[in-house]
Amino acid sequence: MGYRNSTRRKALTAIGAASTFGLAGCLDSLDELGGGGSDTIQMRTSTEDTAAYQLSQGIAAVADEHGDFNVDARPSDGALQSMRLLDNGTADIAYTDSLNAWEIVNEVGEYEENPLENEIQSVFWYYDIQGGLTARDRDTAESVTDLPGLAVNPNPVGTAMRTQMEAQLEHAISLGDYDELALSYGEEGSALSEGTADVVSDIRINASLTPSYVEEQYSINDDAWLLTWPDEVIESIEGDERPLTGGYISAEDAPGPNYGDRDEEYWTFTVYNTFVKADMDEDVVHDLLELIVDNLDEVTEYHALAEDWEDVEALAEPAADIPDVDMHPGAQSFFEDQGAL
Repeated sequence: MGYRNSTRRKALTAIGAASTFGLAGCLDSLDELGGGGSDTIQMRTSTEDTAAYQLSQGIAAVADEHGDFNVDARPSDGALQSMRLLDNGTADIAYTDSLNAWEIVNEVGEYEENPLENEIQSVFWYYDIQGGLTARDRDTAESVTDLPGLAVNPNPVGTAMRTQMEAQLEHAISLGDYDELALSYGEEGSALSEGTADVVSDIRINASLTPSYVEEQYSINDDAWLLTWPDEVIESIEGDERPLTGGYISAEDAPGPNYGDRDEEYWTFTVYNTFVKADMDEDVVHDLLELIVDNLDEVTEYHALAEDWEDVEALAEPAADIPDVDMHPGAQSFFEDQGAL
């Protein structure tokens, strides 16, 4: 699967949720689910300080108000851990990015030696994060092919965005040819200004939403240059069997770095979806999606990023389009009923 040309809708993103679903109904089905076989379905994604968790709190509140079930939202340490919790029965619904999900089902990368024991299936799209790379100035590096010999922070260590970025950079250079840094997002701007980093990351949420630390990065680095991705590199990415996703975003929609005479540039897309075990009850999945779609206005009160779920096709398509990963039948039937698949 190659990169996605970004429409305005697909460029929009929502940042993930961490939640726990406690169902009072469907008890016969719940007895077969994880979480120790109790009547609580647990969903884990990320930490309490994230928009992910805030969104989950919104779902919990909506379920408490309108659902035949309750939602008990709890955090986890992030996408990779949440999938391990799903596998060991501590969680019943989790989230991760499409590339990691592909690696799980194909038992490659870290899953070659330590695979999951259970089959996973996708439920619905949660968010995308767009990623670019920014040099101190154009003379430092103009293109991703100029990275060898430079000090580069391709997103923080342990993030899915770094994994996605590095997988795409492999089509341009050998990763061992640059000095790989281990900076947090909050450290990148000053490192670029002080010269301890030559190239750092830039991320966007919903394409047009710029995190505060990225805004600060450009406020102290007037000459920062957004690296270009040559056509031949993107063509090579497109031929990769892995879900290496990306698209073009206009300079107007992603301001901050210098674009020169470009109107747009290619950005990587890290696509997050929610997942369950294959034996998750179909009615539970269907009812959960119905709850979210029918009460989006209230979920949005907890975090505005839930507005991006208003397009049901946007909610469905990324989860249905992960190579080698099946969509759960309960989700499939819901989205087909909605005309979204």
